[in-house]
Amino acid sequence: MPETMSIERRMMLLALGAEVVLTTKETAVPGALAKAMEIVKEIGDDAVMLNQFENQANPQIHRETTGPEIWENCDGLIDILVSGVGTGGTITGISQFIKGSEKHGCPPLNPNLKTVAVEPQEQMLITAARGGEKIGKQGPHLIQGMGAGLVPATLDLDIIDEVVPIHSDRAMEMANELWMEGIPVGVSAGSIVAAAVEVCKRPETAGKFVVCII
Repeated sequence: MPETMSIERRMMLLALGAEVVLTTKETAVPGALAKAMEIVKEIGDDAVMLNQFENQANPQIHRETTGPEIWENCDGLIDILVSGVGTGGTITGISQFIKGSEKHGCPPLNPNLKTVAVEPQEQMLITAARGGEKIGKQGPHLIQGMGAGLVPATLDLDIIDEVVPIHSDRAMEMANELWMEGIPVGVSAGSIVAAAVEVCKRPETAGKFVVCII
């Protein structure tokens, strides 16, 4: 993984018995993926590359579990889904289950669900992929778990209705606020909640049921 990843992530992996290989910050996640593929080739047939950015089992498990869980616990009242995009699996799978996906055998439960994706303002690749314009300076950001420097193959761009960019500074502010509320989360959760709050403040959102995934 990139050398910019947190000490907490490294310690967790080491505690689980993994060998942690760090790649340069300049190549970001694509560089880490390239190094992983290199290691797979070195090991040979005994190696398995899960590759959550391309593995279709990723959105599949969210169609089969997360989506139904949300639908059931919200009594089918959900109007808006706000989710960050890391590998793209969560937002894709949930939206396909609720909006419906003929390809995956999902009948439409609420075809009018509004799917809102969140990405770092400093790296608006999803916005650009959907034909939108980038805002401000583009480059490195501080929101680990999102904005991996690529548009994941697992992400269904057509199912997204809106992309809300959140700056790293705002994400950290919101993460701080959440800690003060007794919810100990990281900066990616801060960015997603900040986006959800932004969506909820809109006049047209009044009376709507909004689900935010952190």
